[in-house]
Amino acid sequence: MNIKRRDFVKGCAAACVLLVPGIASAAKGQSANNAAASVADSHIEKSIKASFGGGFSVQSHTQSGQLTHANIEHFGNRYAVTSTDLLDWKIVGSL
Repeated sequence: MNIKRRDFVKGCAAACVLLVPGIASAAKGQSANNAAASVADSHIEKSIKASFGGGFSVQSHTQSGQLTHANIEHFGNRYAVTSTDLLDWKIVGSL
């Protein structure tokens, strides 16, 4: 009886080893995309804070082509800003 149980456990372990790499690589790809997105988000946030100074928080941002649009907030005041190079930000309106 113990021999059959061991064979069964070894078979299950082998099946798990075959299945897990596919699941692990799928999760790895998803986390890599999330990590890349969060790096871009933090880069944009740092760029805005460097341009406008401390106290600003980024509410949202989008990129279309080479133009980046962001909504920022400073002490309850909201502004729409744009940049073409992520270095020079211009206020285009208040929200």
